[in-house]
Amino acid sequence: MDEKDLMARCGKKTSFEVPEGYFEQFHDRLMNNLPEPEAMRTAPAAPVSLMTRVRPWLYMAALFVSTIFVVQGLMYVQETRFPSENTATAEELYTEEADHFMSSSLYNEYALYSYLTNENE
Repeated sequence: MDEKDLMARCGKKTSFEVPEGYFEQFHDRLMNNLPEPEAMRTAPAAPVSLMTRVRPWLYMAALFVSTIFVVQGLMYVQETRFPSENTATAEELYTEEADHFMSSSLYNEYALYSYLTNENE
């Protein structure tokens, strides 16, 4: 079937229509479906205790304290497993010879690293 056959069979009319007077009666139907104002009223709210007010602040304080303990614990584990050898290693590598090399040349830090790590020289 091509387009002409379909147009001849079905036409251009759409199958979706709005019922007669739908929008004129819409407001009245909507207002009739809403509950009465007296039915919408609820019972008075119960008084809120001090603990109920303070509980979120206690939770937040506990979160911060536990975060501090976790960070301190991780730092302690890192210090015990990996002692601070970085400063001693850096001091051993940075000798007077390296200082003389850097001051007497126009090389950058990469050249210094290459110089210090080169075993042939």
